[in-house]
Amino acid sequence: MEADEDRYRPMELGTVQRADPATPGPAAADDGDSGDGQPTQWPRWVALGAALLAGAAVGIVANNARNDAAEYGQVDLVRGTVLVETAPPLATGPQTMTVNLINTGPREIEILGVRIDGFVPAEDADPGADGDAEDDPEDEPIIAAPGLWVAARTTVHADCDRRPPGTVEVRVRTGSGEQTVVVEGQPGDDQLIWAWQYGCDSSPESGVFIGDTRTVSADSSGARIVLPVSNGTGQAIQILELEATTPGFTMTTDTMPVDVAAGELVDVLTTWTVTDCADAARFTDATVAVNVGSGDMESRITQPLGNPTLIELVRLAVRVCET
Repeated sequence: MEADEDRYRPMELGTVQRADPATPGPAAADDGDSGDGQPTQWPRWVALGAALLAGAAVGIVANNARNDAAEYGQVDLVRGTVLVETAPPLATGPQTMTVNLINTGPREIEILGVRIDGFVPAEDADPGADGDAEDDPEDEPIIAAPGLWVAARTTVHADCDRRPPGTVEVRVRTGSGEQTVVVEGQPGDDQLIWAWQYGCDSSPESGVFIGDTRTVSADSSGARIVLPVSNGTGQAIQILELEATTPGFTMTTDTMPVDVAAGELVDVLTTWTVTDCADAARFTDATVAVNVGSGDMESRITQPLGNPTLIELVRLAVRVCET
């Protein structure tokens, strides 16, 4: 029967020795024996550990490479206003749109072209001038540094089978290659809607257009805002009346009616005041009704105004209703 001290004798792994084929000794013993009856195991464990470490290192490198590729391919763009220039006649002429974009991501990207949902590139656009950057190889990419606004231009016709949702497809190049991202519009942003309406509406009054407004002065008594009214109908018209259709506000003008020759633009000075603070606190869009006279015909259309007017009216409501 074994003594207790033999039963609990610790396992000996042996001594790791350098094997020398020319020198007989324990390292050259048969069947991996160390010479004292104990097998030599350390070289096997060392090899196995080295293999595991190498595999782990490869996995870490591969994972870091995937993370770097995803980070370099990240695109964060925010869309601002869209400026619209329309060639006469308004209902059929091409429209040149300038899309303002800001890169809110961490790295510089290149903007290669834009496509606006609800519009198609103009086939008769002047190549190298206002053509679609995606279709015109002469257009240089736009460098968009982080935190800076850039302007991308495209010349289009309205696609009357698809009402624009306000989104813009932007083709970009990043450190990991080219891709197309969809950029959403902003609340109260109606530039694309009225540009599309005028491109698809064939009625005579559809050529009446209110462009980018500007504020002359503003205080608690009212906001004095200039509305530039253009005539793209191809014939002379009269602006018989401008009427605010924005809840909580009223608008007056100095002179009415106003004659506008074909293809011309006139500035109309308007004064806006608050009539109902409850309604003014809830409005979401700034709009104006335009009564148009042409020959013996009269018509009325509603025009959305852009973000500058919307912001100015919000400020007016705050000055009047929260003081």
